[in-house]
Amino acid sequence: MNCTRCQGTMVTDYLLDMEESGDVWASSWRCLMCGEVVDSTILKHREAQECQGELVGAVSKETVNDAQPPVAVLSPKS
Repeated sequence: MNCTRCQGTMVTDYLLDMEESGDVWASSWRCLMCGEVVDSTILKHREAQECQGELVGAVSKETVNDAQPPVAVLSPKS
């Protein structure tokens, strides 16, 4: 497996899990080059952010297409 950040080699690593699984040790992937750590919780959060970003992009495109053209504000000459 290659790191998505630097394309380095990922190795299995075991980290202390203090909150989520109830197990003392949780397995994860760690990059030997940059130190990036990826586990199941991190992957879930990244997937949720990607889905949210796609929804926000779709909504903003719809609102841009439906928007009224800008109105010029004219002030009287002094």
